[in-house]
Amino acid sequence: MSDPGAAAGEAGGIFAGAVALLYAIGKGMAWLLNWKDARAQSRAAKLQVWHDELAKKEKDQDERDRQYRQHIETQLRRLALENRVLRRAFELVAEPLRRLEPDNPKLAQAQSMLDRAFPLDPGLPIDMGALLSMIDEPGGEAELV
Repeated sequence: MSDPGAAAGEAGGIFAGAVALLYAIGKGMAWLLNWKDARAQSRAAKLQVWHDELAKKEKDQDERDRQYRQHIETQLRRLALENRVLRRAFELVAEPLRRLEPDNPKLAQAQSMLDRAFPLDPGLPIDMGALLSMIDEPGGEAELV
């Protein structure tokens, strides 16, 4: 028959086995939860790096855009000034030439080219532009620009 001491030992062994099994299951669950947490932290870290890189790229692009806009505005101011100077220089030269040869076709052609290229100063109000067009073309109707 069975020994009463052996039955207690078997029960203790079964109990110890069950505790060891529960401990192993607990450790496995802890590892699984930690693995998911570590994976989430890794993903968050990667997203943060990506976000930082994106913010830097946007900042760099904004700076390039600002510099380009500044360059274009500077160039526009320079060209506007150059156009005004060239127009004024033509007027200074054309006036004495008109007195000498009022019917010179080259002067009329140059004036026509300038009038087409630079009809009116865009800063003029519309009503003033209409009045100036009436002065330029006597007998014609005012044209709103």
